[in-house]
Amino acid sequence: MNIAFRVDASDAIGTGHLIRCLTLAEALKLQGHICQFIMRDLPGAPLNLPVSRGFHTSILPAPSANEPTDDDLAHADWLGVTRARDATETVSALNQTADWLVTDHYALDHRWHSELRSKANNILAIDDLANRIHDCDVLLDQNLQIAQDRYLGKIPGFCQALIGPQYALLRPEFAEHRKTAMANIRDSILVYMGGVDAPGATMLALQALAKAGLTARTIDVVVGTRNPHLDSITDWCAQHPTARLHIGHTDIAALMANAELAIGAAGASAWERCCLALPTVLITIAENQKPGAAALAKAGAAIWAGDIADVTIDRLAAILLTAVTAPGLRDGMAERAAALVDGAGVGRIFRVLFPPTITLRRAVSRDCVPMWQWRNDPETRKYIHDPQEIDFTSHQIWFENALTNPDRILLIGCRDDSPIGVLRFDLEGNTALISIYRVPGNAGKGFGTALLKSGIAWVQGNCPKISYINAEVLDQNQASLRAFNAAGFTRQMITFRKQLFVTTTGLSRS
Repeated sequence: MNIAFRVDASDAIGTGHLIRCLTLAEALKLQGHICQFIMRDLPGAPLNLPVSRGFHTSILPAPSANEPTDDDLAHADWLGVTRARDATETVSALNQTADWLVTDHYALDHRWHSELRSKANNILAIDDLANRIHDCDVLLDQNLQIAQDRYLGKIPGFCQALIGPQYALLRPEFAEHRKTAMANIRDSILVYMGGVDAPGATMLALQALAKAGLTARTIDVVVGTRNPHLDSITDWCAQHPTARLHIGHTDIAALMANAELAIGAAGASAWERCCLALPTVLITIAENQKPGAAALAKAGAAIWAGDIADVTIDRLAAILLTAVTAPGLRDGMAERAAALVDGAGVGRIFRVLFPPTITLRRAVSRDCVPMWQWRNDPETRKYIHDPQEIDFTSHQIWFENALTNPDRILLIGCRDDSPIGVLRFDLEGNTALISIYRVPGNAGKGFGTALLKSGIAWVQGNCPKISYINAEVLDQNQASLRAFNAAGFTRQMITFRKQLFVTTTGLSRS
């Protein structure tokens, strides 16, 4: 498939958006997909970075002096040009119609997305702010947020929202290092505030380490080549023999796996640290980092020292000294951080972008015995309302009645001709009550959401009187809760509901 990325990086924007898009693109490339990057020539933009990773990159012209921009979005000036001009130039830059167009830009909203619909079959919008409307098929916000409904009214009804750090875009090496990080002897302090760090948080951290008397420890300092304070940081490291300065590309995963404490920002690297169970003292260096920092601190996964404008050397030194001398505090943060991110986010996103092909067929007589076996499997019974085993005679009577009942639909979901799940719809008026379970041995393969979506499509095509699909899911069945959410259901008390939108032509989008 052809995947296009519209993303920018600059001195003002930083490099985080580009880095996470590159992470996704590299995973897509390994699966045989063709990726194209579209970036604007902005001050400090690392335009050669996607090229160095082997991706075709189209460069949009640099803004001219006094270039007009839109002013109705908080980050409109990050685009450098008007939204209309950017949309036109992006359309021209696309090599061909994109199967997926990925946008990661705070200055783009539903109006830009709509302009690109003619050249994109599907749109994935990556966001952190929830401060504007999107016209996208999938919305990804990998941040830990208190309000899970923050995109209510900001995305279409057919859009699938992927919310939370379980979808964090991390490179494979983080999952690899996770296996051994907890067992490592971790004795260094890592200072890494992102690729640019214009406010100077790196230097603040180093001064606080000195104030706290912690410079006898190994200190790994990671900075980008465009850090405006690079000379001062280099001088400080030269004066402290235990400091190791890393400029530009480095094996950050290995450094994190060997560190006992990190001082960092609350951007994308926060999820890298969580994956590797690395306790962190956070300093926010941008407004959009504050909600994430607050959520991490509330979860006990990090200490938020405050915003760069408010943190003093003395305050930070006191926090660092406490963290270093309190192993119980660090262990608690490490455990809670590791529980948030497991490094498998890219795989979860893949299963949404490229869902497994599921075929559905009506149950027939030969399915009676295997369905009885599947239904009585301990893993299946764990998550159904009546967990008791059913004797075969009772099951056979129920099954035969189900096949002849016009108000009950029994479907078998298959992948490559192998059964992977069972769907039951009980019809009443304009509503269908859905029941679903997977064939034992198919958990964790991403089939749940795909099976639900296939079932929804089947009902839309075969039951035109049905307007709503309801489901009742046990609270402990977290996998099903996620699957129903991903399939577009909304929770109403203990019931999930999906409204089917049907156009006058009989076509629908859900």
